[in-house]
Amino acid sequence: MADEQYKLVLKIMAYDTFTADDYLGQATIYVKELIELGLEKGKAELRPQKYRVVFTDKTYCGEIQVGVTFTAKEETDEEEEYGAWKESNY
Repeated sequence: MADEQYKLVLKIMAYDTFTADDYLGQATIYVKELIELGLEKGKAELRPQKYRVVFTDKTYCGEIQVGVTFTAKEETDEEEEYGAWKESNY
């Protein structure tokens, strides 16, 4: 399925101080239209809304409210600098 690459999967965990964190479930947000609109207009937003949280066997275990903003990266002709060592011609 080609649309599988256009999803954001949120894995929800419970933080534990003295033991391993517990997996509570996951929510999937499909973002294909968000990305397409963002590329066309430069920015697109999914307003906060509730998404189902499910266990790995797809049984319902709750909801999470999430909003997402996509901002297209501006292309420039300049060479990107990454703050690393820059070689000299001397």
